[in-house]
Amino acid sequence: MHLKMTGTLLASMLLSMAGCAGGADDTQPSGSLHTQESAAQQCLNRFDGITSCALGQAKLASVAEGLSVSGLAAKTDGVSSTFTKAVKWEQRTAVSLGQTGGLQLAARDADQVVSTLRITPGREANTVIMAPTFTGTPGGSRYTMNIYRGGVLVTSSPQPAGMMITFTNWRDFLRWAEMHSWFLNDFDIDVHSRTAAADVGACVWRVRAETTTFTATVDGKSFVGDEVAFVETIADGAYPYRHFTGIDVNAVASQFTIRSESITVPEGAK
Repeated sequence: MHLKMTGTLLASMLLSMAGCAGGADDTQPSGSLHTQESAAQQCLNRFDGITSCALGQAKLASVAEGLSVSGLAAKTDGVSSTFTKAVKWEQRTAVSLGQTGGLQLAARDADQVVSTLRITPGREANTVIMAPTFTGTPGGSRYTMNIYRGGVLVTSSPQPAGMMITFTNWRDFLRWAEMHSWFLNDFDIDVHSRTAAADVGACVWRVRAETTTFTATVDGKSFVGDEVAFVETIADGAYPYRHFTGIDVNAVASQFTIRSESITVPEGAK
């Protein structure tokens, strides 16, 4: 795994920034501005409790396999998932990025983007770059990267804010990925992600490739995994994040099908 600073590379891709660990005002309306605007174009309710709206020039179609998203030619194209409140979002997709494609996932609470995850091909063949951002700390939160194989933790390493990670030997991920993605805030200790008590309330991205593995090098040692989790480090004085109301996925891809998507609502929410 090669470690590089993102610098201003991410800035042009982010719509807005807000405190991930801070929690938004409950009086704000659900849904982002660009999601509401896209509703005039095309929105579908394919998955329970979730409204899926096309972004940019994308087109949505309900198919036997789930929800097909086509027309993904520019970074502004994609699909926006909006819901009332959630503490966990989960999506299974089949996607073909190729050597020039990419994904940008953004979790938001109303109009405020609270965390992002960018996935793009690396400069070298068969490499994939992932760049998470968390906003619970001014200037961005640090995070811990956990790598798993078969559900078993392989290695864990702390990373500074703004660090992007390059994974090697991941050719099949670019050609055709069966991808399983999560975004959540850990109100409880998550045995799978090995979240520490100090990180309760942290934002977490998890990505698993269903049919392939990758190689990462941490502190001079190589590890093979099939899943990676990025766990925000909560800053001193930050109070726990309560919920979020949407996930936007912008993509440049030749094929993109959402096979399943679900949310977990806060305890006691209607």
